Amino acid sequence: MKRRTIVLTAAVLLAPVTAFAQGELPSCSRGTAGSIAPYAWAFVNGACTDFSEWIFPDTGHMVWNVNSPTLDLGAASVQLRGRMDGDPFITFGATTTIFSPGPVTFAFLFGTPIVPGSYNTATSTGGVSVTNGARGNTTVTTSGVYPTYISGYGTVGFTPTNLGVDLGTAACNSTGTPFTVTTVCGQGSLGNSFPLTFYDGLQALLTYTQDDAFSVASWSGAVTLSVVATPEPATIALVGLGLVFVGGVARRRRT
Repeated sequence: MKRRTIVLTAAVLLAPVTAFAQGELPSCSRGTAGSIAPYAWAFVNGACTDFSEWIFPDTGHMVWNVNSPTLDLGAASVQLRGRMDGDPFITFGATTTIFSPGPVTFAFLFGTPIVPGSYNTATSTGGVSVTNGARGNTTVTTSGVYPTYISGYGTVGFTPTNLGVDLGTAACNSTGTPFTVTTVCGQGSLGNSFPLTFYDGLQALLTYTQDDAFSVASWSGAVTLSVVATPEPATIALVGLGLVFVGGVARRRRT
């Protein structure tokens, strides 16, 4: 798939990030020439690195895998992984190690084109494992970028709409002998239904802060769009009439 050059300000593609942000994130560029392609961006203390070159096509239509090397990005190292499917869903993972006492703020934006259509249901899920660092007391918390760890967005072109599946606010703490304690903090899952809405793209945002030098945080999560069929009013009426008829027959048989 060919790509086209896209240089977007935070106010456009990152509108879901900055809509509730205490501070703005800078723009990030990607692509060469052609049509819209999946992308993955990593922000470390606000500085953006494009990870899209580590997105590879998988078998099947509109399916890609994310598998990056571990990159040193100033204050931390970052490794991203995941799967993007136009079906549509995004599963994602991020592992970060920080090099200073911190805190260091991370934001990861995954985006993919999807089968254009009307959708009415979204879900999110996620969790993190935290291994303590040099101080022996590591905490992962939500960031000033967004109020929750995980959020999902349906897009039309580059216009995003929050899908109502913002997930996770509880801090995750790992305390004990340095480098020996790993704490797993699941953030659960969340679903939301809404009127049928047309989308041609899907985004997943993960953001958090991490402290304690050489601590490690490893996240996994997913955002999914789907269509749940709702019966037509005429169908509901027919079912109701059928139940009334069955009830009437049963009463006659008892008499």
